[in-house]
Amino acid sequence: MKNTIIWVKAAKDYHNKTSEQLVPFATALINQLAIDTDVPVGGMPAPLTTATYNTMIGGLNTDVVARQTTRAATLTSDELSKGSILLHNTDILINYIESTCNQKFPGDVAHITTIFARFGLSPVGKGHGHKHIFRILSVAGGSATIEAPAVGVGATYHWRRSTDQVTWHQVKSSHKSTMIINNLPHDVRVYFQYDFSPPVGKGVYPTASANADDYHWSSSISEVIPASTTTGNTLNPL
Repeated sequence: MKNTIIWVKAAKDYHNKTSEQLVPFATALINQLAIDTDVPVGGMPAPLTTATYNTMIGGLNTDVVARQTTRAATLTSDELSKGSILLHNTDILINYIESTCNQKFPGDVAHITTIFARFGLSPVGKGHGHKHIFRILSVAGGSATIEAPAVGVGATYHWRRSTDQVTWHQVKSSHKSTMIINNLPHDVRVYFQYDFSPPVGKGVYPTASANADDYHWSSSISEVIPASTTTGNTLNPL
């Protein structure tokens, strides 16, 4: 039977915070990342670093203090811009924390919730909703349709498959979280794993490691693939 792995997603209610509230939230977030035993700061997605993130926080805080000093009623365009940039990079950090937790402790909602709490985060429900689960949607003749948790527009999803969980074959990456993989082995159980590269901001070049083994593959899901009734060798992102 088809199986799934629950993906616990972090609520992004910090999007509703004012600049005054976002500064201490982001400060606490990066300070916890520096010491957290489950989410290593060294894995922070490049080119974002602790120093650059703290600089963003400091820049926004300067504008907040200046506005409070002058008792201005409205935000300046500079403050709006700095707040938007900090929020975007906070999303990148939250995606990293979320991904690391789910890949290290797949399906362990209680443990992941505890880690989230250290960062001032809470889960969205229990992670059972559509697009929150790594699952096999269907199988057909020599193919499988698999779906990873969606992590945002601009993300890249990486996939691999195996029949014994020892030898793995990586397949074409996609920009969509659902993939149809054709020409799979017939009448055997095939295992699937995925990883993703988070979206980057407009005008920011993506960064990739020169080492192919730097992927952080998820736990496996599997299904027996029925005999193929078609030919061809294509990978079709939906």
